[in-house]
Amino acid sequence: MSFDQGAILAILLVMLVAYATERFRVEVVALCGLAAGFATGVVPVQSVFSGFASPAVITVVEILLVVAALSRTRIIDDFARRIASRWESETGVLLFLCVTGATISIFMNNIGALALLFPVAISVCSRLNIAPAKVLMPLSFATLLGGMCSLTGTPANLVVNEWVANETGRNLGYFELGLVGGPLAVIGIVWVAFAGPRIFGRFTDGAAPVLDGGPSDFLAERTVPRTSPHIAKRVPDLEASLGIRIHGVMRNGAHVFARRPDIVLASGDTILIEGTIAQMEELEESGAFDVALGANHEALTEVVVMPESLLLGSRVEDVESYGTGDVIVKAIASRRGRVEGRFADLAVSMGDVMVLGGDRDAVRRLASECGLLVLSPRRPSRQIQRAAVPVAIFTAGVLATAFDLLPTEVAFGAVVLGLIVTGSLNLRNALQDLNWGIVLLLAAMIPLGLAVEETGAARLIANEIAGYLPTGQPLVVVLAVLTLAVVVTPFIDNVSTAIVLSPIAAGLATRTGTPVEPLLIAVAIGASLDFLTPFGHHNNAVVMGAGGYRFLDFSRLGAPLTGLCLLTAALAFAWLLAA
Repeated sequence: MSFDQGAILAILLVMLVAYATERFRVEVVALCGLAAGFATGVVPVQSVFSGFASPAVITVVEILLVVAALSRTRIIDDFARRIASRWESETGVLLFLCVTGATISIFMNNIGALALLFPVAISVCSRLNIAPAKVLMPLSFATLLGGMCSLTGTPANLVVNEWVANETGRNLGYFELGLVGGPLAVIGIVWVAFAGPRIFGRFTDGAAPVLDGGPSDFLAERTVPRTSPHIAKRVPDLEASLGIRIHGVMRNGAHVFARRPDIVLASGDTILIEGTIAQMEELEESGAFDVALGANHEALTEVVVMPESLLLGSRVEDVESYGTGDVIVKAIASRRGRVEGRFADLAVSMGDVMVLGGDRDAVRRLASECGLLVLSPRRPSRQIQRAAVPVAIFTAGVLATAFDLLPTEVAFGAVVLGLIVTGSLNLRNALQDLNWGIVLLLAAMIPLGLAVEETGAARLIANEIAGYLPTGQPLVVVLAVLTLAVVVTPFIDNVSTAIVLSPIAAGLATRTGTPVEPLLIAVAIGASLDFLTPFGHHNNAVVMGAGGYRFLDFSRLGAPLTGLCLLTAALAFAWLLAA
C-alpha cells in the first residue's frame, strides 16, 4: 500500500467515524476531509474545487431551486386533499400519500417530496383522526423508494451516473434506474402502507405528537411557584408520582449540585423537565409548575427543523433572538440522552420538533426566514403562486431529459431560467433558502471520490473483495456491492456512500469481468435502501421527532422492508444481467 492509498483510506475512515458520531455537520466533515486530502497531496490543487463544476452538483442546485418554486404553489396541497378526502380507510389514505410521495420523488428529489407532503400528511391525519406516527415514517420511506426510479430522485443517483459516463461513455437514461428501483418501490410501498399502521398501533389515533398530547417526550423549563403542592418534595419522588423526568434544578441562578435523592424542590426553583406536552399542560393547570408567558404567547405552534435550517447547531435562546422577543421556545423534542445545563443552551438539531409560543404571524415569519416547517396546512397568501406555468416548465424539462434531447444539467438549467423569466421563482430568496449543506457535501466529497480512484485505493479494495467472491458469477458480485452499500449508508449518508463506493464498484467490474453498469446501479439502489436508522438520511431524521418515534421503531418497519427490497433486487438484477 502506497502513502497516497493509506492517506485517502485513513481520511475516509476518520470521516466515517465523524459521520457516525453525529457531533458535527456532515458538510463540515466533508470540507475537513477535503482539506486533509489537499494537505496530504492526495487531492491535487486543480481538483480541490472541481466538485462545484460537477454536473451532479449543478443538477442538485437546479432541482432544489425548482422545488422552491413548486413549493410556493398549492398544486400538491390541493391535489392531495382532494384525493385523500375520498378515502375513508386508514390504509387507503396512507397508500395514497405514499404513492404520491414516491411519484414526486421520481421527478424532484426525495427531500423536496417530503417537504411538500409533510404539512399535507399532518392535515390529513388531523381531519381523519389518524395518529401521525402511522403515516410519517411510511411516507418518508416511500419518498426514498421513489427516488430510486430516476436520475433526479436523489443526488446519489447523479453521482453514480457520472461514473457510468466515465466508464462507458454514455449517461444512464432518465428512468433507467427504474428497471430495478421500480419493482422495489412497488413492493416497498405496499409493505409500508399495510404494515405501518399495525406496527405503530401503540400510537393513539388522532393524537398528534406534540400539541394534541401524543406520546412524544419533550424538554421544557418550568418554575416552581410559591403555591405549588410539590415544594419540599424530593426529585425521585416527584418523578415517580408525576411520570416525568427532572434533568436539573436551578436555584438563585446556579445549578443545585447534589445526589438526586437529596435534592428537594423550593419555591422559585427553575427545573428542566422531560415529558409529554399533555403532562406539562396538566401540571401548569394544576398550579404545580409555572411558565413565564405573556398574553401574546398564548398561541402555540409546532415546527420541525428542516435540513436547510439556519438554526442547526444554534442554542434555544438564539432561536428566541431571531424572533426579536415575539416568539419563545416553550418545549423541544427530547431525542437526547443525558441533558446537562440550561434549557436555553440546548442545541437545535435537524428533525427536532419545537413548540413555539407567540403570535402566529411572528412564528410563520421566523419559520420562513430560518428554514422551519410549520405543522399546519395553511400557507401565507403571499406565497401562493399559479401552479400551471411552473408545472408546465418543469414537465418540459423532465421530458427533454427523458428523451435524451438535452443533458440533465442543461435541461434543468433551462427550467430554472424559465421559472425566473416567468416570475415563478424569486432567485434571491430561493438562493437564501437553498439547502447549501447538501451542495457543499457533494462538492467536497467528489474530489475525495476521485482520489480513491486515482490513488489506486479503489483497485486495492476491489482486489481484496474479489478474493472472497466466486468467479464467473456476476449476480453474486452485484449483490455483494448492493449489500455493502446498504450496510454503509446508515452510518454516513447516501451521497457519500455513492461517491466512495462507485470507484470500488468500477474496480470490481475490471477485476471480476462483471458488467460495470449493473454494479454502479447496485451502488445507487443500495445507497437509497436506508430504512434502519433515523440518521442515515435527512428524511428519516425529520420525521423522527415529528412522529414521536424511538430509534428502534425504524428497524421494526425498516428491517423487513430492507429484506423485501434485497430479495426483489436480486430478482431484478438477475433479469437485468440476463437481458
